[in-house]
Amino acid sequence: MAVPEMYGDLLDGDDSLGFEYTEILGDDEAGAFVPSSSGRFIPSSSGAFVGDDELGDDMIGAFHRHRRKSAAARALMAKRVAAGALLRGVPPRNSREYALGLGSTSVSGSSSANINVQPQVIFRPERLVIPSNLAVDFLITDIKVGKNSQLVSTGALPAVMFTEVAFGVRLKMDTCQISMFVTVSVTNQNPSARNLQGGIVGPAVE
Repeated sequence: MAVPEMYGDLLDGDDSLGFEYTEILGDDEAGAFVPSSSGRFIPSSSGAFVGDDELGDDMIGAFHRHRRKSAAARALMAKRVAAGALLRGVPPRNSREYALGLGSTSVSGSSSANINVQPQVIFRPERLVIPSNLAVDFLITDIKVGKNSQLVSTGALPAVMFTEVAFGVRLKMDTCQISMFVTVSVTNQNPSARNLQGGIVGPAVE
């Protein structure tokens, strides 16, 4: 019967002949294994391969200590994984189009306001919508995702550009993480106070 050849510090498994084998080799030791009375392949320090019933107590003790150490390491790793101590990448479960409401904000006459909203999912704003009956009184002075402006200049935009009937105004803004704010800065051009309402539409993942 051909005898399998194994290399390494410790290797447990089943060989192609149906024997369970365990390899214990020194730095310069390698060779074939023969089954012992317990069915294990174990080399002797002299290079002759004998059963574990013929080995000295020191070698057998070292073997079992190594096995206990390896088992403890595997148990510790399993415990850390169960406790969430190890990190792993989690891909998004789904993606869809979301609407982010701006609420209703009263803006005093001839004054400005910043409207801050915080998405609860990862969100990329693409279209700002302001009702046409309110847009005539307002200018959009800035749109920010986090700290970054989404406009290419400091010039104000008439809010009527973003009414519900507007077209060609779908933007591709920066992605807003859950901890970030989307800020719409507006100026009320009317001498009287006006309420600003609106929303932002875009894709989101969670």
